[in-house]
Amino acid sequence: MGEYSYSRDLGRMITIYYGSFAAVYGYLTPEDLKKEIRRTLLHEFTHHLESLSGLSDLEVKDKIEMEQYKQHTKLHSKLCAENKNT
Repeated sequence: MGEYSYSRDLGRMITIYYGSFAAVYGYLTPEDLKKEIRRTLLHEFTHHLESLSGLSDLEVKDKIEMEQYKQHTKLHSKLCAENKNT
């Protein structure tokens, strides 16, 4: 829902995808939505600080979590398909 990136032309930047927040967290109160946006912004800022220091710990953690999410999604889809066939 956020992204840290670097461009030669624009430099370092954090992009927050508000439409994604609204779609996923549209049920939250404005105060709780603000907390989620802040959490994401801090996460992306951590990527920024790590990039300045030459570290990539959070990037590695994100990749591991994304792989776990993909595996979980595949398993969930497989189980749903099996349940439809029974």
